[in-house]
Amino acid sequence: MTSFSSIFKELTKNKVRLVRRLVFLQIVVGILLGFWALFYSAFEGESKAYFLISFITITPLFDVAYLFLSSRKNEQVYASQTWRLAPIKESTLLLANLFSAIVDGLYLVVIQLAMILIAGLPIIGTNEFWKTTFKNFGSIGEGKLWQDIHITDLISIIVLLILIGIFIYLAVSLINFTGKIVSDFLPEKISKLVYFLVVVSLTCIGLIFLINVYWFVMDSVTGFLQNGMFLTTLGKDAIDVRSDLTGNYLTMAVVLAVDIILISINVVLLRKYHEAKI
Repeated sequence: MTSFSSIFKELTKNKVRLVRRLVFLQIVVGILLGFWALFYSAFEGESKAYFLISFITITPLFDVAYLFLSSRKNEQVYASQTWRLAPIKESTLLLANLFSAIVDGLYLVVIQLAMILIAGLPIIGTNEFWKTTFKNFGSIGEGKLWQDIHITDLISIIVLLILIGIFIYLAVSLINFTGKIVSDFLPEKISKLVYFLVVVSLTCIGLIFLINVYWFVMDSVTGFLQNGMFLTTLGKDAIDVRSDLTGNYLTMAVVLAVDIILISINVVLLRKYHEAKI
């Protein structure tokens, strides 16, 4: 049987090409948007920050694009006879496919952070920037950044976001597997209708789950910001607000449990029912 590491490396290389295309496109769009903002004074504030604002603005859009395109690539792998006929366990293929998308997504985020940092160099070098920083972000100005940041809060948020990303990939696969399996076992006349109903139902369930988790994430982020480096910007009573670590860990545990359940279901569906395209 083919090992997990060899499959993971191959799938990671495949998705890295997608990351490189998105990075190149983001650089082009960010530069064009920055020049447009510079010429037309489209943004408020210091003109030297226009490129920084441009890259920050478009970054979430490219993250969503990666999530969509990498999900599509994942499903193409499951539908490929090349992969399905290879000596690979279904569980190994699913996990390697899943984690290759996550790793390449993190790689994209690191590159995006580097792009934002580079775009911000012109404004970072100005005295006005540091004056504003000292005024608005007291922890940095007072040299107490690491004392005030709650690292456990930050790590829990990052882990939770990764778990949510895993959930989205697994949910897409579950919807795809279930819809195709249902349509294969039903008469052709009603298979399309049932497929549509199954996809809509599972999508609604997934969205409801994500919406509820979203509020947990926002509460966690707000708690971190109010108790960390952004302490002085959020009002007089911000110091009394604390990130609810218990809530963070509970949410992480729930999402992790759901991810494990979805992995188990998807492995069974992939092994017993889902067929590759001819």
